[in-house]
Amino acid sequence: MKIILLCVVLLMVPCLAQEPAVDASANSAEYYQKMYEYNLEKYNTDTLARDVMMWTFFGSLSVTMLALTYKMCSDISAGESGEFTIGQKIAIFVPFGIMTTFGIGYITFEIAGEVRHSKYKKYYQKWEDYQKRNSGTPNESVQVGITPLLNPLDGRYGVALAFLI
Repeated sequence: MKIILLCVVLLMVPCLAQEPAVDASANSAEYYQKMYEYNLEKYNTDTLARDVMMWTFFGSLSVTMLALTYKMCSDISAGESGEFTIGQKIAIFVPFGIMTTFGIGYITFEIAGEVRHSKYKKYYQKWEDYQKRNSGTPNESVQVGITPLLNPLDGRYGVALAFLI
């Protein structure tokens, strides 16, 4: 049982890794793009690990079922009932342990993949929104502002003309 828990913890360590420190001094678009790419890469890694876990689970399930079927068929043909030999116990419980471990690993990587999927979608949406906001040229619209200037101390007056971008 301790070995199974150790395997599960070791499988979860890559999922719980912290996000990289990204230098955001340039602009927000670069930050969002880097975080999007990082989370997409981790999502793809989690998906691959999840698929390996799933197929290993099904493989060990089939080996366990074959061993149980062989045991039942040999008991029926020999007219015996019940007791497992050491070889039969090993043939049944080792694949069952592997199946259990990889089943837990599959669930772990499925959850980690969903978390990464939501993160990379969030960062992609922020990156896309930032690109849409800043995609226009800065001189798209020019507004003219006129401000009256009054100086009551020396009696001067005038107008300030400003171009607002």
